[in-house]
Order: sequence, then C-alpha cells, then structure tokens
Amino acid sequence: MTAIILLLAASCSLQAAPSKYHLTLEAHPAAPFPFLSRFGTVTLDVYPAGVRADSFWLNGFSRTGVSAITVENPILRLYTDVPIAQIASILHKISTAGVENAVPVLLPKPSGGAVKGVAAVRYRLQYGAEAWIDVWTTRAIPENPQLRTIAIELLNGISPKTASAMRVIPGTPVHVELNFRRYKKLTLLELKTIRFDNAGEEDALKVGTFYFRAPLLDALWK
Repeated sequence: MTAIILLLAASCSLQAAPSKYHLTLEAHPAAPFPFLSRFGTVTLDVYPAGVRADSFWLNGFSRTGVSAITVENPILRLYTDVPIAQIASILHKISTAGVENAVPVLLPKPSGGAVKGVAAVRYRLQYGAEAWIDVWTTRAIPENPQLRTIAIELLNGISPKTASAMRVIPGTPVHVELNFRRYKKLTLLELKTIRFDNAGEEDALKVGTFYFRAPLLDALWK
C-alpha cells in the first residue's frame, strides 16, 4: 500500500510540472534606468528550450544550457553571439543607475496570493525603511534555468547585492514592483500570458531569415 501511495504521489508531482509551456512577460526597464531607454518595453517569451527577448531596438534569444545570447538588430539584419558572462561588464560600462552599492534584505516571511489568476508567492527585498522591491514568483511552470541565469547576470551589471539576494528566491518571476522614494508602485516586470504548450518555440529560438553575422556586438549598437 505504501508503494502505491508513493507512486500516486510521484504521478501527481509529474503532472504538476508541465513539460510544455509558453510564458510571456513584459519588462519595463527604462523608467528607473534611463540608460536602457533605447530598448523601450521588452517582451520576454519563455519556453522549456530557452528564452527570447524582443524590443524596439534589439532582439535576442538563448537556448537552455547555452552560454551565450544571440543578439539581433532587425533594422540592420545583423546578429552576433554574446557570452552571458559578459553581460554584467557591458552594463557596467553604460550604467548610470547609481544603485551599485545598494544592499537589500530579503524579508523572512513571503506571502501567498495570485498574479492574474496564477498562484504566486510574494518576496520582498527591503532597502532601508521606506524602499523595497516586491518579487512575485510562481511554481505553475518549472523554473527556467536560462531565464534565471540571464536575469541574475543582468542584475549583476546594475546592482550586484540585489543579484545575490535574487539568487535565493525560488520559482519563476511573474511580477516585479519597485517602491522607492522617486518611484511608487512602479512595475518592472509583469505577466502577460501563460500557456501549457510550446507552439512557436523553434522559430523563436533561431536566427531570422536573411540575417548576417557581425564580428562584434558594437556593430549592432548603431
């Protein structure tokens, strides 16, 4: 009987973690970080096989387990591969955020709830008495390792201590809200849709038609 119960529990666990999904998020980095204003709103499509980002200026994708991001300039029809490990140093060169030394405290009691009907947990990063960032994450889909790796590296380029705090927050982020003195209830990341299929995954994670490889990322900045 015990063996049967364990098998049923394992079966339920497997059913709770779908192998196919398509999570669409929208990021708004420009408001608190003007040096990123050229990107505008960034649409993130997250699949089991990788992550794609589309913006007004540049697009990019990275397959799960790959150590680079393929960056595309849709106007010039050029692309190049950028090591994920170099993202932080690239951002350091252009960053004017002024929060490099900000040190958050991850509060010990997360709260449960939902984001657009999706079960989620809210974690709060506290920066002093009157500043915080709320991060809502979900277990409705498996944690995507490529999304996590890229997000941590991006944060490393803006606020290394925040990146360290984010490393220990479990789940997939579906809503991030900033509350600082200058910004009240500023949405940095929001959930658009979540589907349990991976239609469009292959096209999203490959270079577009009639693109040409550029030797350096600088060629795509123009």
